[in-house]
Amino acid sequence: MLQEKILHSAAALFAEKGFDDVLVDDIAAGAGVGKGSVYRRFSSKEELYTAIVIQGYSDLRSRIGVELASTKSVVEAVTKIVKEIVLYFWNRLDFFDLLRDRTRLPKVYENQYLTERRELVRIASDVLVRGANEGAIRNDVNPQLLAESLLGIIRGIQRYGRGAGSLSPQEVIRTIVMVFFDGAMKPSRTLETAGSGVDMLFARLSKDSALCRPPKLSSQL
Repeated sequence: MLQEKILHSAAALFAEKGFDDVLVDDIAAGAGVGKGSVYRRFSSKEELYTAIVIQGYSDLRSRIGVELASTKSVVEAVTKIVKEIVLYFWNRLDFFDLLRDRTRLPKVYENQYLTERRELVRIASDVLVRGANEGAIRNDVNPQLLAESLLGIIRGIQRYGRGAGSLSPQEVIRTIVMVFFDGAMKPSRTLETAGSGVDMLFARLSKDSALCRPPKLSSQL
């Protein structure tokens, strides 16, 4: 019970002020306990925040599961996944800064965090496999790679795109789903109608092996 009060206080403060501006004293005061009670359960502010993130992942997966139970199409399912993720992290942007480098994760939580993240990828991947089996989306692309691509779009917009003007959650959700399914080209000018389908284009590029190799890193970087 006491740990739940600490987590609740910390989550509210992190969402309101961001990670850097929250003191352990503030968290303790919000939970109605002494600072020592916080440190007896969490060795650092980073560990406390990571515990909140992992708990959030678990809650997020539960909400997505409830939403997916009533979906009728892969587009609807993907839209609901995007909606739940975007809304959950809308006021938690510092999450991406804290976990950008996994070496900053407290070791006690690293494996648990990775497990939670893999489960999120699995949920999205299962939806895409179902869509491919139903003939709604192409079946010649690795579904896990597609799932990672979808989560990457969400992550990129959350981390960088939100600073470009006053975007609403609805606009962000719509853009992510549109780009994932339809791409960015005009409907009347797809890669296929332009005479350079993705497969054809990749085949041409693959003939030049240098274009398909990662560049060597400069020792001056």
